[in-house]
Amino acid sequence: EAAFEQKQVTLDFAGFSSETLHNALQEPLDKVRSGRLAPESLTVRLLLPDTSEPMAVPVLVDGLKDEPALRERARNIALTNAGGIAHSVEVLAELGLVQTATVQVKVHRASSLFKLYILNRSEAFFGFYPLRERTVAINGNDHTFYDVTGKDTTLFHHAAGPDDASLGSQYVQQAQMWFDSVWSTIAYERQP
Repeated sequence: EAAFEQKQVTLDFAGFSSETLHNALQEPLDKVRSGRLAPESLTVRLLLPDTSEPMAVPVLVDGLKDEPALRERARNIALTNAGGIAHSVEVLAELGLVQTATVQVKVHRASSLFKLYILNRSEAFFGFYPLRERTVAINGNDHTFYDVTGKDTTLFHHAAGPDDASLGSQYVQQAQMWFDSVWSTIAYERQP
């Protein structure tokens, strides 16, 4: 929420589906809608895995085989949440509550085994996705598979300080450099 006190708000996210981010954004966006927070611009970039390609996770427990139905399930979760983020952010500009609001989504062919949030290029939150075995029914068939569990992720906070050599400053700089490098090289626009 403190990130939304800035005039220019940027949020870069790399992770599996943006589900946790979608939920976390609702409170600060509600405060923008009510006038309690008043940024001039909001820029959100989401870096997600390309679920149209086989991935390391989700994968069937039996033989670690790819299962298109699991990838389609992951795709639907990502589409729902990325779409919800886009709608929630862009409606603020439509209502005239912020001057500009953009949400961009790019995908890449790697499985997301961690999540990273970078706020205003000055704070980073990083956490590893634990993997767990799950069974879900898809089209009447049970699938037992390994899945990431974003809600169980412990996030580590790093903040840039006045000293560029501090651990927090270096962490945020390296996280932003990593995000920008993936965004501008191997990531591409496509529905998750």
